[in-house]
Amino acid sequence: MFLRIKSVFTHSLRLAICLSCTLAVLVNAEETDHWRDRQYIHDSFLKIALQREYETSVEPRLVRWTKPILLYFESELGDPKLQARLLSVHAQHLSQITGVPIYFSSTPSDANIIVSFTSRENLESKVRRYIGNPETIRAALDEAICLGNFGVSKQGEIQRGVILIPVNYARQNARLLDCIVEEITQLLGLPNDSDEVYPSIFNDVSSDIYLSPLDYILLKMLYSPRLHAGMSLAEVEQALPAVIDDLYYLKIIDNAATDVQKGSLKRFVGD
Repeated sequence: MFLRIKSVFTHSLRLAICLSCTLAVLVNAEETDHWRDRQYIHDSFLKIALQREYETSVEPRLVRWTKPILLYFESELGDPKLQARLLSVHAQHLSQITGVPIYFSSTPSDANIIVSFTSRENLESKVRRYIGNPETIRAALDEAICLGNFGVSKQGEIQRGVILIPVNYARQNARLLDCIVEEITQLLGLPNDSDEVYPSIFNDVSSDIYLSPLDYILLKMLYSPRLHAGMSLAEVEQALPAVIDDLYYLKIIDNAATDVQKGSLKRFVGD
């Protein structure tokens, strides 16, 4: 009798463990796949593309590039060859995803984005040189590790941008790669950060360093032919169902976890 009870108990225990494992797998899959959900993608895009971190717009508009990007790179601190290579790899990755041509310029006057690797001590002087009065972006200067700023036309076309990366401060916070990836990506037209969007480089409390599958999807949406620079919130909301339909039809959502890695900085550095 004892042996039989032991046998039944062992079988029940194994069954309970198996059920627990199955439940854990299902829960993990649910948590992993939440970014594939239509409504989640819709809401995430509106939060990242139409809202602004340091300004409140009465009439938010969609902004994006309508012409090739010319990057001018300068370095005052750190390894300039490594910085240029990291910048180049990520820029080409973004170009591959969005279809926006991105090239390097040898002179700042010809460039429409300037990327400066500088020091924390020189950050405000760089702001004065490339952006304007530091007091106009004091909140960003006080809170952010690195800075990105862009200017748009009345039509919502991004025309110029500046990225300032204080190398010593970024390294101190273990955020050098984050700065390269996030700031350039945001200058493509996804300017906001939100703790409600994950996994994503646009989430300040997450540990994501490289583009996530959700970031890949948001970039694909931003440069969908169904959207255009200058669209109002209402116009974007009206167009988004068809944009998301396209993503499902073209298997962009299904393949995002794999495709986001092609040509990525993550693969380049071997993470």
